[in-house]
Amino acid sequence: MNEMEKKISKSKFVVFTFLPLIILLFSLEFIARIIEIWVPPMVMDIGLGFTEESRLFIPDPRDSRYLITHPNKTVAFQNQRFPRQKQAGTLRIFFLGGSSVNYVHYELPDLAERLKKQLTPKYKEVEIINCGGLSYGTHRLVLIAREIINYEPDLIMIYSAHNEFEEIEQLHLARVQTTTLQRMLYASGMMRFIRDRFAKYKISQLEAEHNRRMLTQSLPDAGKGWNHVFTPEEIAERMEKYKQNLNEIISLCKEKGIKVIIATVPSNYIKPNLMGKSAEEYEQVLQLVKEEKYKEAYELGRKIIRETSPRHQSSDLENNIVKELAEQHDIPVADVLSAVEQAEPHHIPGETLFNDHCHLNSTGNKIMIHTFEEKVMQVLSQ
Repeated sequence: MNEMEKKISKSKFVVFTFLPLIILLFSLEFIARIIEIWVPPMVMDIGLGFTEESRLFIPDPRDSRYLITHPNKTVAFQNQRFPRQKQAGTLRIFFLGGSSVNYVHYELPDLAERLKKQLTPKYKEVEIINCGGLSYGTHRLVLIAREIINYEPDLIMIYSAHNEFEEIEQLHLARVQTTTLQRMLYASGMMRFIRDRFAKYKISQLEAEHNRRMLTQSLPDAGKGWNHVFTPEEIAERMEKYKQNLNEIISLCKEKGIKVIIATVPSNYIKPNLMGKSAEEYEQVLQLVKEEKYKEAYELGRKIIRETSPRHQSSDLENNIVKELAEQHDIPVADVLSAVEQAEPHHIPGETLFNDHCHLNSTGNKIMIHTFEEKVMQVLSQ
């Protein structure tokens, strides 16, 4: 066999070895894309909002005069649309926070209408744009603030304190260092199919776990808790980061002449989200409530939640930072915590106004919105 024949033989070997695999992969890719016609792929936000290029709003492809929620962000944010250029006589408000803000979306049109009536003729229209992201804490809200200050806001309302430890877990799940690789992989329909099947399996496991907890109706009320137990030094470091993030958001607004209202954030002290030793310790609080020693129960509950690790809800640490920054920057505080305390039968948040450990129910949300409304009117009447 001469040299030419050897080269041809090697080429044939390579072709006939890999050609079936290539045909198989192309066939699977074709089938996966056909399936997506009937079963669209799940919405995925690669990087989960932790990357600098992440954007909450993009120009509407159908009309570039408007901005819409980025399709990848609808997994965590409300789907919205508003004019890129604010119309004359329009009051534009952005509401920044986590799921607690996301869940009051249905309240915002009514709030906008009430503000419009009270502020006529100064403003002809009122826009309230919901920037509440599920599981979003201040680490990612800073990035959103940097974006939205360019959309001509008159006022930014901030309600954020529950997710400062939760967001660390989100950062771990985001795998920011592999976002480029993820984008390459998920350009493939076959890889999206595999990803979605695995995601649905994991979601079903979490739902089953959640249902089991709901049936027990006992502490701990925790979901899949963050496994890392923070030292007191790490908790202090996290709270310092929370303070820095809020300070940056407020400073960005002040530099642009944008008014800011920041809120205290109440937690459920009757059924908190606790695990292990903290949950066992909290039984003392519930016993004090049974004995109608409400003030003593509330003080002990605040101490436990303030010091527990990990923590998936607001505590005195976050609320004290909110008040400190408000005083430092001379901005108003919507004291939702005090409003909820006063509205509860025995002044313990969680008696009647919460759906779970951190989210207010319909009545509680109305109290929160009303508290913000009073401050908005106070700020805009000056």
